[in-house]
Amino acid sequence: MNLSEQDLKKIKALHAMLKMPVRVLERSTDKVLKEYISIYKQPVIYEFRRNEISAGEIEFYSGMMNELFLCFYYKEVKIMIGAFRINQVPRNSFSLVYENLSKENRKILSEEECWKYYSALPFYPLGDMRDYMILLDFLFGLNLEEAYSKTLHRQVGKNQLELAQEMRERGGGYFFRREKYLFYYENKIMNLVSQGDTEVLKQGIAELGTSVLPLLTSNSLRTEKNYTIMILEKLSSLAIQVGKDILSVIRLRNYYARKVEDETDFMGVLAVRDSAIIHFTKELHGVANRSKSSLIRCVLQYINLKIYENIRISDLAKQFYLSESALRRKFKEEMGMSMNEYINRRKIEESKMMMRSGVPVGEITKRLSFYDLSHFYRTFKKYTGMTPQTFRNQNGKVEKA
Repeated sequence: MNLSEQDLKKIKALHAMLKMPVRVLERSTDKVLKEYISIYKQPVIYEFRRNEISAGEIEFYSGMMNELFLCFYYKEVKIMIGAFRINQVPRNSFSLVYENLSKENRKILSEEECWKYYSALPFYPLGDMRDYMILLDFLFGLNLEEAYSKTLHRQVGKNQLELAQEMRERGGGYFFRREKYLFYYENKIMNLVSQGDTEVLKQGIAELGTSVLPLLTSNSLRTEKNYTIMILEKLSSLAIQVGKDILSVIRLRNYYARKVEDETDFMGVLAVRDSAIIHFTKELHGVANRSKSSLIRCVLQYINLKIYENIRISDLAKQFYLSESALRRKFKEEMGMSMNEYINRRKIEESKMMMRSGVPVGEITKRLSFYDLSHFYRTFKKYTGMTPQTFRNQNGKVEKA
């Protein structure tokens, strides 16, 4: 193994920083020469066969449970980092993952044991990989970011040629008519939803129609799903622009995105799309037509993003370069309530959602940064007219132990 003591220290530091196993493999045989695992033990048997890792500066490959490994080449060895997750598989869907395991692994580990291992894996969105490249560049001098950038520019060049060729082969007139119709359709839908009136929406959709297939491909159902997700993104952007809080909008968008992925036919996808359009319209009822200045919209989004923290009006005023009294006055003029009342109402709405999920009241108090349990009880009763326990009983949820 042609690695210096300094190299090994860097690899160990990488393991400590990323909190993931790091292995050093021999290039020619993929034999594990050194590994840093500490407490992050993997009960699943992994065979690091050469054909599983393609050649290149930096590569990813997936394990049997859709977990990922990152591999890069350094001197005469391969350094492998992982496993880690880039998406969240809920417990009720994990059986499908477990079935993909080899018979050998299933003999050794039960589904529950595999779930405990999988759910304990670190979660890193794929977008963070660029940050890891910067870290690897710094530690090992690999120039990965530069290579990645060159690869992207080459790919953009290829994409430009493919697009031009596609336009020549299929005819620009067809694409223009299709895209013109889609532009009209999307803008019409957004205008209807923005009014927050389901009756207006119903009439407008009856005139417009809702079945839009952007482009027939080898997988038309996938295309329709993708287009529905695009519509969801535009609906979300609209809702945020008119003042709906970011967290609730993202939850709503992701909920319908999951729903559309579960569908197996066109009518199911269209039903999910139509449901989402109606749902967003209802969410915007009484909000869309209430004009707000750009300042107050920004203040609302700031509050909503900080809703789990202890929000001080004085800090908000500094954030937006206003005096506290001026901010309070402008907020009440546009929102019809004080800032403290808005913050408390938002926190109580969040607490309701958590109680419906069975989160203990004590935990809710901490998460939403109330002073103590009695403060949360008083605030909850003030804005709902009932105690948290009464609300929980009415919603049929038993508090987790």
